[in-house]
Amino acid sequence: MKNIVISGYYGQLNTGDEAILRVLIDRLREYERQENEDFNIVVLSSRPHLTSKIYNVESINRKKICKVVKAIKRCDIFISGGGSLFQNETSNRSLYYYLFQIFVAKLFGKKVFIFSQGIGPIKNWYNVLIFKHIIKLADYITVRDYDSFDLLHRLKLKNKIDLSADPAFLLNPCCEKKVKKLLQTYEIDFNKKTIGIVVRKWKKEKDMTDKIAQIADILIENEGYNVVFIPFQGKWDTIKINEIVSKMSNKPYVLSENFQPHELLGIFGYFDLILGMRLHSLIFAAKMNKKFVGISYDPKIDSFLKIYGLKPVGYVDSFDINNVLLNIQYMLNETKIQKKIEQITLNMIQKAEKSFEILKEALASIKKRKSINVLGVRIDCINFDKAKKKCIEFLSSSSPKVVFTPNVEMIMLARRDEKFKKILNLGDLNVPDGIGVVWASKYFGEKLYERVTGFDLMMSLMPEFEEKKTKVFLLGAKPGVAEKAKENLLRQYKKLEICGVHHGYFSEDENDMVVEIINSSKADVLFVAMGMKRQEEWIYKNKKKLKCKLIMGVGGSLDVLSGEVKRAPVIFQRLGLEWFYRLITQPWRFKRMLALPKFVLIVLKTRIFGGR
Repeated sequence: MKNIVISGYYGQLNTGDEAILRVLIDRLREYERQENEDFNIVVLSSRPHLTSKIYNVESINRKKICKVVKAIKRCDIFISGGGSLFQNETSNRSLYYYLFQIFVAKLFGKKVFIFSQGIGPIKNWYNVLIFKHIIKLADYITVRDYDSFDLLHRLKLKNKIDLSADPAFLLNPCCEKKVKKLLQTYEIDFNKKTIGIVVRKWKKEKDMTDKIAQIADILIENEGYNVVFIPFQGKWDTIKINEIVSKMSNKPYVLSENFQPHELLGIFGYFDLILGMRLHSLIFAAKMNKKFVGISYDPKIDSFLKIYGLKPVGYVDSFDINNVLLNIQYMLNETKIQKKIEQITLNMIQKAEKSFEILKEALASIKKRKSINVLGVRIDCINFDKAKKKCIEFLSSSSPKVVFTPNVEMIMLARRDEKFKKILNLGDLNVPDGIGVVWASKYFGEKLYERVTGFDLMMSLMPEFEEKKTKVFLLGAKPGVAEKAKENLLRQYKKLEICGVHHGYFSEDENDMVVEIINSSKADVLFVAMGMKRQEEWIYKNKKKLKCKLIMGVGGSLDVLSGEVKRAPVIFQRLGLEWFYRLITQPWRFKRMLALPKFVLIVLKTRIFGGR
């Protein structure tokens, strides 16, 4: 599994940002299917419950800094996802917040992708300096417009910077049938020219409100057009629209604030022209090959219009009503503009694909570790189901495959015994047997999410062995214990073929005889229960002599199966506290249990001071 964290202005009900997120998640899921990958996507959002529900991903409150840091710490790649995050036109706080995320990601050694961003404006020399020194840490940078590209080059960054386009150009509209159904309640006569207007709140509220109201009235009364107000950021835009409508003499149409981005995009296909103050209203118009006129509040609007050879018809602080109306009429009547918009939009769609091509390369470069080194002992990065599957695959091998189950005690012993460490590291599969090993994994390069105990793995294989008539041999424990274990197993798995048993109390001189008994039984699987170290050394010594296909060291499992020893209650198993139960019921194991606190201290010391 590859863990991906996506950060942006999400959960604020902003149609543009949600469009970017929708495209990002859809493309990641598509890539996941194509490449047979497994992605865990985490989105940082202002409304995590809503984001999680809409996109079917894990979501974390972007304001909960500790949770954000934890999410970044466990990710493989951090995507700073689209929009205009790196600017301080609105506030320094947002600039610092998004730069902080990049800094944390690189602190933990994660890959960072600045994804199709619009960069700037960044005011004050010290903010520019901070931005430059953090943004250069990114592994991949794509920007959505030439002005952003130029700004980064003027900062003399050594990073490779690719010019892309806004991901919203890749958003697909919802189907025609659904669009018609959505528009039914409004009863708009689309035989008349229809102008969509997208507004936003701004500092000089009264001035702008009055002017937009006058423009809308003139379009309805003098020109006979439909005017449709479209909220692009939920209730905030609806409040502003209602203020404008209250100052109008004529009644316009007002769309709901609850449309999803792909639904609004489909609706845009019914307009003749969009008058927009929001960047993504212009992008939506272009995507649907519709004409548009922009009133700018931010350089990103100017940059976008420049791509299409256009200029803003005014700025939110000061625009002339007549100039806006003249530009609307010019755009509606000029036939050549339509073809130009279509050609440039096609180019923008191709450019937007560039970011996703690079993202694919970035994801492909993340190689999940097959194993980690915990204080010198190899532990395979595998969960329970995959460990079980691997054991079944081993049955098809031409030579014996060995499964070891390293736990804290074994790892601590291996630190003192080089020969034992070497044997453990020669296992064909080393599963993390114990909560201590799982806990330590996060300090050694790969967080393991579950333990794979030898007993549970052994028992999970029994139904498979029964069904496939796999021959099983039980070796180990005191005389008579293996026989009892066999009886109990056959009560549960009546058709299981246990082709032989033998106790583990045999001498060196008897070793070849025991090996011959096992080989004569034609066993496919050998479970060796001689206790830590002795069983691993015996397996290593005799592996080449044995003809079975799977050999697994299972410690005290036969004692448990025979009923000689009780396993910890389920609650202790689930909490990873079997060691504590054993300490209570077998206090003479106290010295062995000291391995756990020593292990914790050594892991932490290794983490702080380095080494293995």
